[in-house]
Amino acid sequence: MNDTTRSYLRTLAGTYAAYARGDVMAKRREKWRLHNGLRERTCPFHIEDNGTYLRDLVPALKCEDPVERNLEARLVNAIVAYERIDDDRIIPDRFVVEWVVETTNLCDELQFTRAEDGRGGSWGYESNKPIKDIDADFGKLRKRTPTLNRQLTQRNAELALKVFQGLLPVVVGTCGSLYSNGISNKAVHLMGMQELYLQMAMNPEAVHRLLTFLAEDNMALGQWEEQQGLLTLNNDGNQGYCSGSSQYSDEIPGRPIKPGERIWSRDRYGYLEAQEAAGISPDMFAEFLMPHFRKLSAKFKLMKFGCCEPVHGFMPHLQELHGLRKVSVTPWCNLEKLAANCPKNIIWSRKSVPLKLCGTTFDPAEFRAHLKETLDFGAGHFVEFVFRDTNRLTADMQQRVADACGIVRKLSAHPEGSKQ
Repeated sequence: MNDTTRSYLRTLAGTYAAYARGDVMAKRREKWRLHNGLRERTCPFHIEDNGTYLRDLVPALKCEDPVERNLEARLVNAIVAYERIDDDRIIPDRFVVEWVVETTNLCDELQFTRAEDGRGGSWGYESNKPIKDIDADFGKLRKRTPTLNRQLTQRNAELALKVFQGLLPVVVGTCGSLYSNGISNKAVHLMGMQELYLQMAMNPEAVHRLLTFLAEDNMALGQWEEQQGLLTLNNDGNQGYCSGSSQYSDEIPGRPIKPGERIWSRDRYGYLEAQEAAGISPDMFAEFLMPHFRKLSAKFKLMKFGCCEPVHGFMPHLQELHGLRKVSVTPWCNLEKLAANCPKNIIWSRKSVPLKLCGTTFDPAEFRAHLKETLDFGAGHFVEFVFRDTNRLTADMQQRVADACGIVRKLSAHPEGSKQ
């Protein structure tokens, strides 16, 4: 790293650190702490850019070296998001460099084709579905083997240490979890959703065999991650997953930890999901997936469940999961049924209809009414809002983003955390 690059990255890191340690961020941490700990209904919210909004707003990156460029992108994206989106997103007051782990494939024949969005990104993907018959093709499956890329991890860490020296502490650790690597998604990649559903009815023993293989593979990888000492705490905004929510919490790790002492998965926040189960009945969910989810959830202290699947019908079963604290409440979720089935100590991580925010037009009254519907059905519950799948959100919608943030804060009567 030459002096010019170091000076440039240090400037970005200084801005990042100032925001991380500022009064606004302190208020956001307290807002999430009270909410996530079930102490006060503060109704925090995130607007997540997974479309073109920040891509349109972020200046062209200057670094050419891949490691320097990755760090630059991470700093710039966090800074621009903070400056342009007045939500409750937390910039952590330590900088985590993730261990670089590479794994072999489940199936050598598995391939993906991605659809370009015309703006340098992609909309989604399709797999070639190499498992046509579970019994006949089971020999195509392989347990995944992880490899720790210490050299690249060390280079990433050394760069971050130089850039953040005297500004923020830098640690190396994994915030996510290979226990959370998905089961139903891999089954769909391997054989397609329609065929998976058909086989649940026509050859259930084969589906049980496949899902058990996938779950045991996740379990083995998660145990390897723990045994290697790769984990770091993920309750300060460095979470690595959880489908758009923040798990900021003072309940984790729940035990005194000495400097340098190993972190275990049971000290941390976990995440499980089965969005590919959206089309099966609660009984089938219980039969095919819950036995694995019960084992995996036991690895965490607290956890969130869900991505895009409607959870209202699954709630009687989900309550069996160890440490369940949050569920993802998608636009496909029946709020009335959820309110009847969901205990008050399980937080609603409500994902509103994306087009209410990022559609061709923006109607503040309609947006407000949409959010109020959730608060009305969820009266007595702890509710947070997560705005995801905002693929059509572009840079010329800055004012509507500002208006949306103002509406959420006013409607919830919790303006704390705002930069205004």
